[in-house]
Amino acid sequence: MAKWIGDRISTEDHEKSVTIVIFPLKTKWKEALLFAWILGFTFVGVTMLYLLINGVELLNAPEGTTQEELDSQRIYLIIFLGFWSYFEYKTVRSWMWYRFGKELLKIDTEGLTVKKSLFSYGKANKYLFENIKKFGERKSDNTSFGQFFENSYWSLGMDTIGFEYFGKSRTFGRRLDEKSARLLIRFIDDRIKKMMKRR
Repeated sequence: MAKWIGDRISTEDHEKSVTIVIFPLKTKWKEALLFAWILGFTFVGVTMLYLLINGVELLNAPEGTTQEELDSQRIYLIIFLGFWSYFEYKTVRSWMWYRFGKELLKIDTEGLTVKKSLFSYGKANKYLFENIKKFGERKSDNTSFGQFFENSYWSLGMDTIGFEYFGKSRTFGRRLDEKSARLLIRFIDDRIKKMMKRR
């Protein structure tokens, strides 16, 4: 039977394993606003792409506009579409994560498996207990602009739990609050000890 840590983390003990599901942070009105923003932003981008493909002359440039000025408009459209495609990708990916994503963790007698799943797709990575080092809460600088930018609602957000594996940082627990992260760390530590005893 599933037990909950907070309102986003589901845990279940099985005979030879433990499964943990971390659901994304959901705020219905923010999700609806994000979707409306995506629709508007997509319309703007498609319009600009149409103008670029069919010629900037469609902008009703005044008489006497030189070819050099039209070329400048094309360069502007290309630069705009570069930025547009980046933000379009980030916001669509975030919206899809809030709607259809989740983090799946499995602890068995060998190690910890982490999978960030979208529509049930995603790569599952297994980490053997012997090679996991410095497991714990990730410290973040709440005053940094990068931190603020990554934790805005239209972005996926930062992971809150991490460890080192062969010298590389591995993380999970996207946008967990401090209390939930600490309870989850304690729960995982406890289950890892139990699983290692069953070897």
